[in-house]
Amino acid sequence: MGKSMSAFEEGYRNFTRLSGAYRGAAGGGDYVANVEKAIGELERALNSDLRFTLNGVMKRTDISQLKGEAAEIWHAYTHNIDAAVKDVSARAEVLKSHVAGSVDVQGNWTNSGFGLKYYKDGNAAAKAQSEIYYAKAAEYYKKGNQPLTIDEYSAYFDYEFKKYLEECQKNNRVPKTIDELFPGYKDGNNPLYSGQYRVVAKDQLEEARAWLERKILEESSGGRSEQVKRYQETLDKLTDRIKSNEGTESVPLAKEEAEELAKLAKEGGFDSADWGLTPDELIKWEHIMKQAHKAGLSAAVISVALEVAPELLKILTKLFRDGEINADDFKRVGFAALKGGTLGYVRGSVAAAITVACKSGKLGSALMNAADPTIIGAVVALTMNTIQNAVLMAFGQMTTHEFANRCAQDLFTASCSLAFGFALQGLLPQLPVLGFMIGSFVGGVIGSFAHSAVYSCFMSLCVDTGCTFFGLVKQDYTLPKEILKELGLEIFEYEKFEYDMFEYEEFTFDTFQFEEFEYTPINIRFIRRGVIGVGAVGFVT
Repeated sequence: MGKSMSAFEEGYRNFTRLSGAYRGAAGGGDYVANVEKAIGELERALNSDLRFTLNGVMKRTDISQLKGEAAEIWHAYTHNIDAAVKDVSARAEVLKSHVAGSVDVQGNWTNSGFGLKYYKDGNAAAKAQSEIYYAKAAEYYKKGNQPLTIDEYSAYFDYEFKKYLEECQKNNRVPKTIDELFPGYKDGNNPLYSGQYRVVAKDQLEEARAWLERKILEESSGGRSEQVKRYQETLDKLTDRIKSNEGTESVPLAKEEAEELAKLAKEGGFDSADWGLTPDELIKWEHIMKQAHKAGLSAAVISVALEVAPELLKILTKLFRDGEINADDFKRVGFAALKGGTLGYVRGSVAAAITVACKSGKLGSALMNAADPTIIGAVVALTMNTIQNAVLMAFGQMTTHEFANRCAQDLFTASCSLAFGFALQGLLPQLPVLGFMIGSFVGGVIGSFAHSAVYSCFMSLCVDTGCTFFGLVKQDYTLPKEILKELGLEIFEYEKFEYDMFEYEEFTFDTFQFEEFEYTPINIRFIRRGVIGVGAVGFVT
């Protein structure tokens, strides 16, 4: 029973040390997978969504017109790629709305509406971005050669609002009121894109700003303050990229680049690597260190829970048995938490950093697909355990034979843990992480029992044959000192120096003592060879 408990505790100890590294490596693998997923979504949006209309029919739109849609996809998805790299929750979406003054790209944070204009030059883009409600309605009725009246103006925005409600129903979106959708529309001089950020091509940004500043001066000199408002609001909101309140942003895009994207999209030939959008290019060492810290904290929490759980169980058992607990019990819990948290953080952070560096291509393309996070976690845990044991051996707290045995045991247990983890992970595809953790725990315990049995057989073989296995087992053929003394042989212990002590004479009274008869027993003891220590064989009685 004692050996079984020892083997179980040893298996649990190995699982505790491996779990932090597993969690850190898994977190690093998930991070790189999220970045790759965001890049893949951009490729799919350009090569499939932009290229085709409904029912797989290819769009016939001209490149000069299709570049606007390409720019919307580019800004939304490159922003999401940056959010994945920085590991934040900000995300942007292309709304594909055809309502007057509608937002082109919407973010999931407050004040996140963006309208894009990719026109022939900066002046045209700035003029379109500063359009007013009246001009939009007048443009609509001009196509039908109808004059714009007050009733028709109101009817136009009622029609646009109805179209907006249909879009919301089709896309399962929560609708706004007409006043929320068209803020200030009852005054035709208000900006059509009021409240939105105005995105233009990066090579037209300065030209657009100069045009708006010139119009502000002209309208101010002419005394038309209502027109100054539209230009000033446009200038304040003008930008060449999407930005969120979490520090993420899209990649600015020039007009010619937008046309090139549209051309590639129609051919289905957009490749993110040609535009510098690969994990190797995007993930910097600062992001790797951030992920290492985050994964280290998660691993520390898991390690603390696993280290503290047995101590808490002992306290509860003692409380139920004796009806009391003392301060020393809680001290052990504190030390277990400190030890588990520190070592778990180190193992998890190192495993995460190595995993991200491998999967992102920082350590070469050969390791991008070959490096499995769970294998990396196991290697990191084994390496750190070996270093820890080596330090103990260097300070004399562990012998060389104990060191070799501990390394062999860690390797054997880790192999069993990985095997059972992968097996149960395959049986529970819906819960891969939980399945692997349960499997690794079971494998660690079974591996510890198996190692104990194999080690017993191994040492029995060494006892019978005298093998040393290249010095791994110490064969001691000297008789113990106790046996030599019983045989009546004198032992010269040269390493000890004993000096004579001075003792003064004492006066003692004579005492009467009875003589006792003592018979001489015959002691027969059989000496045999057996295990006397870790990796050591010698004589025992």
